[in-house]
Amino acid sequence: MRVTYKDSTAAILASGEACILACNHVSLLDGIIVALASPVPLAFAVDTEYSRGVGVTTRFLHVLAWMGFGKIVPIDATAPFGIRSLLTELTHGGRVMVFPEGCISETGRRGIDQPGVKWLADRSGVVVAELEIRGAEQSRLFAKSGSVMWPRIRLLF
Repeated sequence: MRVTYKDSTAAILASGEACILACNHVSLLDGIIVALASPVPLAFAVDTEYSRGVGVTTRFLHVLAWMGFGKIVPIDATAPFGIRSLLTELTHGGRVMVFPEGCISETGRRGIDQPGVKWLADRSGVVVAELEIRGAEQSRLFAKSGSVMWPRIRLLF
């Protein structure tokens, strides 16, 4: 598995080659932030509860997909269909966005990666680029333990 450095992540996304974008997960806004900041549409691996539910988050994700910011791929830890769809996306030259730890971090730091990202990288042979979100973990509205109503959010490519 090849891992690139943060300063080349934007170049990899813009190059047109298939890649896996791995990012820390600190709030409910993370996927939306990445979709709006990405120079190219991404296939987002989203937990089934959020991708097929009836809440505001689900509706907003589908509006972003409809507007061309990417597509939603439901992922369920008990079924392999979602991760196989991501592999198909990669083999067709697509770019996939994942939160490797599989849940929202309590501390804002990236947690332990679940085995799905390594499996995807090994099977597809594509590069894994990293992205880091800072500040969203401080949001009182969208993070687990935030204390600021509208924190300053930064993306480190």
